[in-house]
Amino acid sequence: MQVGEAVVLGTSDRPDGMQEVELKTVCPKPDFERLNVVLGSCRISVPLDRPAEESERAFKVTMRVESPIKLGDRLIVEFFHPGEQAGVH
Repeated sequence: MQVGEAVVLGTSDRPDGMQEVELKTVCPKPDFERLNVVLGSCRISVPLDRPAEESERAFKVTMRVESPIKLGDRLIVEFFHPGEQAGVH
């Protein structure tokens, strides 16, 4: 596992109290297959389905947040190699 960060590109509130967050990160190595977005004790697993020659990855996650996430915020991400456990809590 390797730790990095993702920048928030956009957000939208949902009627169910969840927030949809669009993020962009740079994958440090081409052989990572998954990442976790980390916010407090919450981890959301995301597959890295990108071509190996591209290091940037944009994706969306939906999460329940205690305080709103804003454009430009940075969130912690954990990158996982094939076979490593990308647990979701």
